[in-house]
Amino acid sequence: MAESPQQPSEDQAPRNLDALAASEADGVVDALDRHRVKILAAIAVAALVICGALVAGQLKKQKHLDASEAFTTAATQGDLAALDAVLLEYPGSVPAGNALLSKAELQVDQGKSQDAQATLERFVKEFPSHPRYPQGLFALANLSHVAGDTAAAKDYYEKTIAAQPDGELTPLARIRLGDLALENGDSSLADQLYQESFTLHPGNPFFDFAQEKLALLKVGNPPEVERPAPEPEPAAETPAPAAKPADAAPASAPTTEVKPAPAPAPETKPAPAPEAKPEAAPAPESKPKAAPAPEAKPDTAPSPEAKPEAKPEAKPEAKPEAKPE
Repeated sequence: MAESPQQPSEDQAPRNLDALAASEADGVVDALDRHRVKILAAIAVAALVICGALVAGQLKKQKHLDASEAFTTAATQGDLAALDAVLLEYPGSVPAGNALLSKAELQVDQGKSQDAQATLERFVKEFPSHPRYPQGLFALANLSHVAGDTAAAKDYYEKTIAAQPDGELTPLARIRLGDLALENGDSSLADQLYQESFTLHPGNPFFDFAQEKLALLKVGNPPEVERPAPEPEPAAETPAPAAKPADAAPASAPTTEVKPAPAPAPETKPAPAPEAKPEAAPAPESKPKAAPAPEAKPDTAPSPEAKPEAKPEAKPEAKPEAKPE
């Protein structure tokens, strides 16, 4: 009967494993010794690659910071030339795309709609992966809508929704599409698009705007009332003919004569009536004849005063004095 092969005992198994491990370790050490130069070279190359990547990343980051700073300064100043400089110095960067959008906005503010459209078309073409790419599409749609190009406006609004299905401008793009449908007379489609702006995008900031659109859509267009005819302007009054110099002279004469009329009154009030009474005493002597006039000559003092006063006052004073006699 043949003998069965002998199985290794439990003590022999660990010994074999230790021997195998020792032999493999010796082989690894020998391999390291043989390829030491290659291994060190690979480590050095890897270190250089890592360092280069870090340096390149830092340089790229610094360049991005410089580009962002240049764009911020140019946009704050509203300088088109400075925005163009950002495009030249940092082509293809995010700040360069922002510079194009800001440039288009400035051109719209200046009334240069065609230049703004060309700037936006350049942005859409050169920066398809820009974070603000949907904004450029929506701006193009809005410009086309205002210009009356409804086909282009509809195309750009739909591209805005496709570029960012749940973006911040997507609800507004749906509302604008509803406006286009309403302008074309399709009120049912307009109603659908208005409702989709908040049913597909709940909580968006354009909810109240969409509700106003729906309310106006239900009311419909109010009946047009003819404008009343404008009232005729009152006829201009013809000015009175200017007075001739000959006619104006008599009109002004009474005014000039009436006003100074009371002026002599204060001069006559202090008339020397009381002084004339004692001087009029010789009047009875003059009644029989005018001869006593030479007898009054010796009175030299009153004679000079009587002469100027007797001329205006002799007639009114002689009558009241003659009555008592």
